[in-house]
Parts: sequence; C-alpha cells; structure tokens
Amino acid sequence: MIETLGQASQREAVEVLGQAFRDHPHMPADPSGRRSRLMVSTLLNTFAAAPDAQLFGVRRDGRLDCAAFVFDAGYQPHGIDLMLFLIRMVRVLGWRTSCAFAQVLSEKPEREERQLELMLIGTRTDCQQRGFGRAMVQHIVAFAHDKGYQSVVLEVAKETPAFRFYLREGFLVDKEVALPMMPLCFLRRPFSEPI
Repeated sequence: MIETLGQASQREAVEVLGQAFRDHPHMPADPSGRRSRLMVSTLLNTFAAAPDAQLFGVRRDGRLDCAAFVFDAGYQPHGIDLMLFLIRMVRVLGWRTSCAFAQVLSEKPEREERQLELMLIGTRTDCQQRGFGRAMVQHIVAFAHDKGYQSVVLEVAKETPAFRFYLREGFLVDKEVALPMMPLCFLRRPFSEPI
C-alpha cells in the first residue's frame, strides 16, 4: 500500500502536501495554496540530502492520495543550502513568523538517541478519514525501527486534529512552546513502547 517515491513523484507529492498545509494555523492565509506548495518544495529540496531522507506515498487508482517526508533528525543544512532555505522560508511565512519559528526550533529538545524526523505528512482533502495517515505513520515507525532509530519525532500545532491523532498513535509531548498564533508541540514516539 505504501511506496517509496522517487524524484519523478516529487511534484505530485508537493501538490498533496501543499493542499494539506494550505489552511494550517501557522501558515499565512493563502487560498490559492501557492505559499504552502513553496514551503513544501523548499523543505523537500533542503532536506533531501539528509541521511535516510525518504518520501513515501499512498496511491489509489494511480493518483497519489497521501505523502510523507522523513529524514535523520540530526541533519542540519549548512552554507548556501541553509541560506537559501532561510530566504525561501521568509518569502513563505514572512519575517515575523520566520523569526518566531527560528526561536522555537532553537528550543527543540535534544536527546542522545538517533531520531527520525517526520517533517511532512498530508492526505488529500477528499481522501481523509480513510486510514491513510494512520497507515503512513505506522509505516514510518517501522521504517525508523528497522533503520536503528530509537524514536520518531515531529512538531505539530497543539490545537489541531493532527495533535490528537499523533497522541493516539503513541506519540508523547516532549515540549510545548508558545507561538503567537498557536502553541507548537515537539512530539516523540519512543520505541520502548510497542510498535
């Protein structure tokens, strides 16, 4: 059901993930979805060089309905990659929101264990509530476990259905950080819990 997507599927994944993040509480209002697609594309391009970077997808009838992007959480872009990333994120989020996120990310919990970061996951609006997200998260947890990671980590806006979904999937709140628009939570799914 879940496949590893290659470079040829990236544009399709950007569309699915861009749609999923278009109305996200931390994104500026943009009914066209242009900003959310630019954000997704920027994240995919910046972190594609990370160890264990993988783009996963669920197809039904030949159409990509759900996509997710993961990578080794210890990876940090440097040099020109970091500079381009920051410039593009300011274009997407604006200066004030970008600065708030930079401050929040500087407070990210640090652990000695190897962690796989679930950076993006999204399902087409007309395909939600069909179990694609749950299957994707379970696939990612198994992928991380097989690769020798001790946990899967992610960031999520607290007052959203996604936050409650991750708690049901075994994620724990590592830390909560205040943002002007809505608190952001760092979540962690340790493998000491059953997979």
